[in-house]
Amino acid sequence: MEKYIIDADAFINLDHHYRDRFNVLRRLVSNGRVFIPEGVRRELLRKSDKLSMRVEKWRDKYTQFIVPISQNQHLMNELARIERAYGERISVGGKEYNGFWSSQAGKKAADGQVVAVAKVLGCTVVSDDMAVKLACMLENLPCIGWTEFARRVGILEKQQRLL
Repeated sequence: MEKYIIDADAFINLDHHYRDRFNVLRRLVSNGRVFIPEGVRRELLRKSDKLSMRVEKWRDKYTQFIVPISQNQHLMNELARIERAYGERISVGGKEYNGFWSSQAGKKAADGQVVAVAKVLGCTVVSDDMAVKLACMLENLPCIGWTEFARRVGILEKQQRLL
């Protein structure tokens, strides 16, 4: 069974588009197949009232849902390595791209945590962020967008056809 680590923007998009289908996501969380790092939790608590209440409820009920970085030396070491490699700039095929810290959150961004947790726990990353996608490619990690995640796990509803 595939495990997923979801970044804040992907989680927000899932909530925005499929709030009424979150029971599917809740089951994945309860089965230990969906995680967020502690930094993503902090981002979600700042951005959305309803979503933050859901995240806190799931955190209390499903203790594995939030991955604590600061309590795991292996994760802390991997995060430090990932952020050194991809925080400022990401070099791919001789071209330079903005790293994790170029986002609005700057060095507080949880992108490095998402990639580090995926590397250590063997998860598929769910993100549409270019820096995350590039880091995943360079780290040989699977990375999909929130729409592909929704399709894979059955959150999508069938598109109604026009007659």
